[in-house]
Amino acid sequence: MTMTKSPVDSGVNVEALFGSREMPLQITIDHHHNGPMGSGHGGVAAGRFAALVDAQASSVRLHAPIPLSTPMRWLTADGTVHVYADDQRISTVRPLSAPLRVGQFGRLAQADVAAAEIAWLDDRCGVHIAPTCFACGPDRTEVGLNLRPGPVVETSLFATAWRPEMDHDVPPWLVWAALDCPTGFPALAVVGPTNAAVTGELAVEILEAVPGGGDYQLISRCTGVDGRKVTAEAAVVDERGRALAVATATWIAVPLQLLRPDLAPAGSAPSDAAALG
Repeated sequence: MTMTKSPVDSGVNVEALFGSREMPLQITIDHHHNGPMGSGHGGVAAGRFAALVDAQASSVRLHAPIPLSTPMRWLTADGTVHVYADDQRISTVRPLSAPLRVGQFGRLAQADVAAAEIAWLDDRCGVHIAPTCFACGPDRTEVGLNLRPGPVVETSLFATAWRPEMDHDVPPWLVWAALDCPTGFPALAVVGPTNAAVTGELAVEILEAVPGGGDYQLISRCTGVDGRKVTAEAAVVDERGRALAVATATWIAVPLQLLRPDLAPAGSAPSDAAALG
């Protein structure tokens, strides 16, 4: 096994991604890009980590919560990137070996998407697992993506609108960020309101550039349940009904109190997350 400091054989356009010809030896997820409980947002981190291999088509497994404002080092081993915070492995990143296989996603009626966004927390009794999440936190006071992935009536789909306000193509890491939480809400519907779920693995394939200023729909669905693991898929769908980027994800069920200890009353019984496997 060959260990190196730079994935020189990966074909990464380093200058385009990082503004320099030098690949960064450390990666830091800024506190602005948070997910639950003071940890980094899974999609933002996955997109940043994927850029070390191939931001357009990679799979990122998350092994531990992503630390915020903490430099993380990385090493490559035979084309796979391993990201560490001190001695703890945070992530493993691999290029996709084949195109992602996802179901068809088409453009939905705007009224159906709007209704889904209104109902997005109904099946969770109005409780959000990460109220200040960069992508979907309802209590967020800083700039975020303001996503509201909710169930589309009489379908197995979840959907939310996404309008990235920029005059250039959306950077790949932000496409990853936008696809993360939409895959999570089908998983949350499966695990139920007394449990939560965290990103275990996210794979993204960006099929075409995503122009800024577009009126997109992020559409997702659950694809399977295996014990505590729930799989889902999603797409960025443009005004013409084309999927510009697709994703598959594995979410891991955890007790709600793990992410929202403020909701656990004194002496409360443990969550039934273990019943999922």
